[in-house]
Amino acid sequence: MTNRITIPAEDVTLEALLTQGDPVLAGVVAHPHPLYGGSMHNNVVDAASQGLAKAGWTSLKFNFRGVGRSTGTHGDGIGEQVDLAACAAYVQKQGAERVVVIGYSFGAHVAAFAWERLAALGVEPLILVAPPAAFMDFNGLSAKTRIGLMICGQHDQIAPPEMATDIGQHLEVPVSPRILAGADHFLNGYEGQIADIIAEHLNSLTR
Repeated sequence: MTNRITIPAEDVTLEALLTQGDPVLAGVVAHPHPLYGGSMHNNVVDAASQGLAKAGWTSLKFNFRGVGRSTGTHGDGIGEQVDLAACAAYVQKQGAERVVVIGYSFGAHVAAFAWERLAALGVEPLILVAPPAAFMDFNGLSAKTRIGLMICGQHDQIAPPEMATDIGQHLEVPVSPRILAGADHFLNGYEGQIADIIAEHLNSLTR
């Protein structure tokens, strides 16, 4: 069952969709850049949500501030960190004991730089899909940031695999990206693979 809900995040209210799975396992999915049409109604966001569902986890996807029915205005990636943390805290208040955050493109950048806030909540290592390192600056990312899984398209010019590899190798716990052969940044036609990879990763966390 999927329910439309609202979540307070400091001075804004966020529109979200909550799909119930295991009440103690939950994932929050962050969408691509709102200034380029990004919202929670996106093929990769849906694929991530499907991956959560396949693993039996509760899934929450939401619109960042200023998108859809979420109030406020675009926060240059800073306000969006507040939004993401508020959503993680929300699922915890609903009973989730283990929470993961999955970010796609802009959402991956927000998740990476929200790590300190998320870690304070006890969020598990992040899942980043197509972190847009050729478009947004990842310099200054804390080496303590924990990324459990990265997924990149082979021909992604916005999130090149070699730049994702560089991000992963500069972390205290290094990670290498899973590369989808033939895929570009928008990952059309690769939704099933993304869902499967995410579900496999989530299952490995709970074995």
